Amino acid sequence: MAKIIAFYNNKGGVAKTTTATNIAGVLSLENKKTLLIDGDPQGHASLTFGVDSDELETTLGAYLISGWTAKQASDYFIKINDYLEIIPSNQTLSDFIVQAAAEPNEIRSKHLLNFVESVKKDYDYIIFDMAPAVDIVLENIVEIVDDLVVVATPETYAVKNAETTLKITDDRNVKVRHIVPTKVQMNTNTHQFLLDNLREVAEDHDIKMTDTYIPNLIAFAESVTLYQLPVSLTTDMRYKKARSYYQNLAKELNY
Repeated sequence: MAKIIAFYNNKGGVAKTTTATNIAGVLSLENKKTLLIDGDPQGHASLTFGVDSDELETTLGAYLISGWTAKQASDYFIKINDYLEIIPSNQTLSDFIVQAAAEPNEIRSKHLLNFVESVKKDYDYIIFDMAPAVDIVLENIVEIVDDLVVVATPETYAVKNAETTLKITDDRNVKVRHIVPTKVQMNTNTHQFLLDNLREVAEDHDIKMTDTYIPNLIAFAESVTLYQLPVSLTTDMRYKKARSYYQNLAKELNY
């Protein structure tokens, strides 16, 4: 039975997509059957793998609007390797969000539950890359997620926003196990100070900030540009050190 993981922060630019796609890559290389679902209408998780979702009709939003289950849609999933498949998203997910907003609460929050239930036995992990929003998708995610991971950067506004994000999850009774610090520059006193602040935020909410941090490396963006892959799935030896950060993070998160 699949473990459902979501990477979230209601602030953009904190490397949620980079984290979600690289963790999915790590798990696939460990022969873990993984389904990566792009939960952002911008389609950046899909684009990481060279998939321009704006050119597609078979996307998450289209499936949800049509009332399809994941099993019905499975022939259209994009296969990256023997253990990793992707469901892309585009602006049709925004159309779904608008449509679902008019529904009663007990209906509109169950769409993703109904969608993924049919394939939970087919995967070891189902990973959601989420948009920086408090919307219908978040309402649906909290109904099904086993592990919601908050991704945050050690920057003044981002630390404050991590606190806001955790208040949102607290209000919805969502158990968050970890905060993952990203875009870290350990050679700066400011980042070291703000990492301590971020750790205090985690402790205030009775969760753990991971010992593994993700540094601010050009390799993460470069691998997407050069290879149309997250760095965890490249074989370029220049990126060996960069790959190790997400390998270590997956181990620490016990995936």
